[in-house]
Amino acid sequence: MEKTKQQTDRLILIRNSYGAKAAIEKLKLLHDMEIGKVKNKRSAGDCYSALLFIRAYPDNKTMYRLAGQLLRELQAHIQSNKNLQYQLYNTGITGTKLCAAFSFELVKWMRKTRSNEIKLVGFEADDAKIQSILSVVMSKTESEILQDANAGWKDWLKELKKPDEDLLDQIINIFDSSDIRPEVKEELWNTIGPNVEIHFVSHDHLPESLTRCYFHRALIRKEAKQQPLLKPVPVKLSETEAAQIVDCSRMILVRKLRELDPISFTSPEHVSLYHLPRGISIALTGMVPTHRHPVDSYMGYLVFKNGLHVAYAGSWILFNSARIGLNVFADYRGGEAKYIFNQVLQLHARVYNLKRFTVDPYQIGKDNNDGIHSGAFWIYYQAGFRPLKKVQRELAAAEALKRQAGKKYRSSPAVLKILADSRMELVLKKTAVRIDATDLSVTYAGIIAKKFNGSRKYSIKKLANILQIKNYQEPNMNFILNSWVVLLSGNEEDLRNNGKLKKELKKAFLLKASGSEEAYIAALQKSKSIRKNLEEAFKKYAIADK
Repeated sequence: MEKTKQQTDRLILIRNSYGAKAAIEKLKLLHDMEIGKVKNKRSAGDCYSALLFIRAYPDNKTMYRLAGQLLRELQAHIQSNKNLQYQLYNTGITGTKLCAAFSFELVKWMRKTRSNEIKLVGFEADDAKIQSILSVVMSKTESEILQDANAGWKDWLKELKKPDEDLLDQIINIFDSSDIRPEVKEELWNTIGPNVEIHFVSHDHLPESLTRCYFHRALIRKEAKQQPLLKPVPVKLSETEAAQIVDCSRMILVRKLRELDPISFTSPEHVSLYHLPRGISIALTGMVPTHRHPVDSYMGYLVFKNGLHVAYAGSWILFNSARIGLNVFADYRGGEAKYIFNQVLQLHARVYNLKRFTVDPYQIGKDNNDGIHSGAFWIYYQAGFRPLKKVQRELAAAEALKRQAGKKYRSSPAVLKILADSRMELVLKKTAVRIDATDLSVTYAGIIAKKFNGSRKYSIKKLANILQIKNYQEPNMNFILNSWVVLLSGNEEDLRNNGKLKKELKKAFLLKASGSEEAYIAALQKSKSIRKNLEEAFKKYAIADK
């Protein structure tokens, strides 16, 4: 046991060291590793993490294959050891189980695709709250029995239960049959909080047909200089391959007790994949129309290294500007985070024709201890991002000089918290739009306060008539118009008198409601009139500074 621990500790220490000497030592440690002697949570977790890193960043093919073999041995060992399974509960390690609450769409999908690996274990809400919410979600006629204590929800559902159906299936079917708006449905589902237990019986990774392995002589750790933007070549995906990307992307986030809307609410036809240098592949995902943001475009991405998920995040695109982030999974920290982020930025810039990126304070550590601990601010700073606020911009410049003067210098947590209190931006071209959905939110509030005197009574039908949109009552279109009507009323004269603006808005709304999200992004980028209308509304009505 002690020898196995020493081997694992040493492997973790040298996992990101390269060269002939390091490779020989890593291979010896892997060959000598006795998986059967792994007995406790820490040892199993360290072993699992080290093997994942080596498989993502291997020196050679032998090391790559050996790490994969040991991962399979570790999985079999865990599955045969009940005590170890108990210790590793909720870690997400293959061969273990996890219990948590997830979104309705994700639970419905897991129940459909892996029914034997997921089960209901309880609810976060009490019976009274569940009864109340089910009464809202059910049709009025069906829910009448639940009123005035005529029947309890659990007993009533037992009466309706099919032979091959359990309570989780019934709750899913009730929510699935409801015509409530998807975002409202998700909130109601979250309120009752169904906790499900998931058994991870296999590893999650890209299928072999989409995996390109890369073997390392060294890692790229230094600040990457800005290179000409690459021309990404998309991988031609079969429907099966696209579905496999969705499957493994959702499940890797579930393992980490996380969700990302463009992953949870996507489908195979909204997935694209790009192969990049050094064994990197990036999947871009958009949301199905029912779950899309009405103004900007919330897109997701997953970064794979040798087929393994190493990082993920989302981007919120408006015109040619995007808010973006980077989350590197803990198992792969110490790798090539800076290089990977540079590839992510270049790919987004080319695929979506972007001229500017911004980062929200949370991503760099505001109300986010992990962001402070990992020094996330400097990953963005070294990629070219700079704080929007003057105080943080000047402090960052001073800290950067200290870092250059002494390689061992590290900004204190207190300093990093100050730096995190500002959005950051990277401007690729001066012609980039300088507003995003955050700015439009304060514009919206300003219009409500200044033009409508706090009233929220406005007419969607009036906007639909101006734009000649006949299907304004269709749920997706109604949702979009409801979100745009106030913003467009900020410059209503332009809206009424500008025929080109009306035509371009109508086209954009139709794309957002039922077309391609990428086509919607392109339509906004081509429309100078929509951009001008919103920029003028922002200047006139925004009630908060950046």
